[in-house]
Amino acid sequence: MNPSVALAADDVDRAFEREAERANERHTRSVRDPGILAVDSVARRINRESFLLLGGTAALLMQVAHPLVAAGVDQHSDFRRAPLPRLIRTVDSTLAIVFGDRARADRALRRIDRVHAHIRGKAQDGRAYVARDPRLMLWVQTTLVLTSLRWYEMVMGPFSDRERESYWEEGKFFAGELGVPHDLFPSTLADLIRYEKLMLRTEVVPDATAIGVARDVIRPFGWLPNLAYWPNDAITAGLLPDSLRSAFGLRFGPAERRCLRAVTVAVRAARPALPRWITVVPQARRYEEAFAPR
Repeated sequence: MNPSVALAADDVDRAFEREAERANERHTRSVRDPGILAVDSVARRINRESFLLLGGTAALLMQVAHPLVAAGVDQHSDFRRAPLPRLIRTVDSTLAIVFGDRARADRALRRIDRVHAHIRGKAQDGRAYVARDPRLMLWVQTTLVLTSLRWYEMVMGPFSDRERESYWEEGKFFAGELGVPHDLFPSTLADLIRYEKLMLRTEVVPDATAIGVARDVIRPFGWLPNLAYWPNDAITAGLLPDSLRSAFGLRFGPAERRCLRAVTVAVRAARPALPRWITVVPQARRYEEAFAPR
């Protein structure tokens, strides 16, 4: 081989090696960045579980039960026309914040903020709303924290008091990153539950718009028979307060209670036997592989 050609080939090889090393370093730095939460955070322990998605309908209904939230969804979202893609985008953003590195979490937070920036209008009763209203964002965060916690504990058993308080502290951090002032936050989880009850008595009283949006949440695919939705209806009803079950027309009689118990027992029993690709969401699997003990 011509020496100059050999030298050129060696240079190319070294350049490829250097670039591969740099790419590996960038990947390692990114992977080893634990993101905005501690590696062992309660939020990650909860959100890693695929079964948590079964509580999603209840969380959405709690949110849209607020007439101002419902008005924003009705007037500015494609949820009523395309519920599944909208739900997938919402879940993806949440999991990017919980399991992504800091850069990925920041991008997801900015994306949520950009969407909220353009959402404003008037509700059915004439009240003005803006999606960036900290009081509305606090209500949405409350629904996510309490519904997730209740459904997780229903399946997996209770956390300790310390773990439950940690979960709310992490929830406050997420909401703070989206612009909710810290002086609005209920201090403890018990305070949060009292706030939830107060809101359900005063502000979270579904109007006609909220009931219409809720109908699309409960029956996103009108062509499916009601029987196909029955297990999800039972889970949803079991996670909702009485006032919202009644407003949204969800039964929670003896048959639904038995169904909820059966689903809970089945999920709890099947979870240890199923492969991780079923029981753990992909974002959590990647995160746990990156931070597994070496």
